[in-house]
Amino acid sequence: MTFKPIYHGSFIPMSTQPHHTMALLVMMFCHFTSLGQTCISHRAIMPGLPENSLEALTEVRRQEVAGVEFDIQITKDGEAILYHDTKLGSYLLDKEGESKCPRGQKINKLNYREIKSKCFLENGEELPSLSEALRALDGFDGHVFLDLKKKASENFYETIENSWLRDHPLVTYISFKKRALRPLKRRWPDAKRILLSCYIPRGLFYEGIGFNKRLSLFTKLFDKLGKNIALWTLNSKESLEEAIAKNADFLITDEYQKCVELVERAQ
Repeated sequence: MTFKPIYHGSFIPMSTQPHHTMALLVMMFCHFTSLGQTCISHRAIMPGLPENSLEALTEVRRQEVAGVEFDIQITKDGEAILYHDTKLGSYLLDKEGESKCPRGQKINKLNYREIKSKCFLENGEELPSLSEALRALDGFDGHVFLDLKKKASENFYETIENSWLRDHPLVTYISFKKRALRPLKRRWPDAKRILLSCYIPRGLFYEGIGFNKRLSLFTKLFDKLGKNIALWTLNSKESLEEAIAKNADFLITDEYQKCVELVERAQ
């Protein structure tokens, strides 16, 4: 079975080092020809581990999953950190002997040092920065989806540019916000972007389109237009099978292993 290329007509940056270029070509061949439908671990969720955590990302790399997605928020002082919600959640724990975690406050109103010194995840980790996350993923050769919750900061751009991810051929920037994705193209003309939609399909001028599973009826239409399609969050057997049948390219799910098994069965 053959599949449409991932990201039609897009530019893939190549290293000037011959051995790096060969490695990237091998990665591209393997992913473009055999991974037609790719399961993406939503929020880097791995069984028993906190979402958007370094421990989860380390497990993603260890298990060599086909793709991972994680969320990016920007603090008041411009630090890019891994967290989904706009406000710090009630599930965050206080650091022993420290002031209480400022739960309920907006992340963009707090400096990263304050968050890092007062809040931690259920596994005892501090909320990770993007730079820490990329170190945890170093050597990962699957798809990487970065979900931008806000317009990127200079810290975000510099962190990417000084890491292995900038030359990674399978990185995608996704967001519900056009104002978060537009500047990426000006900074990085080769950036691959997916605009997410909950209710109305949009994003014809982006490299891909992301639909909530409720909009999956549009999948075949945009597939015929040559767009790469990402569907989320596909956790039930029924929603995964429907997305597979409609030829969605990326299946974003909390149930990664279930997704892989269903894709393999369909092939």
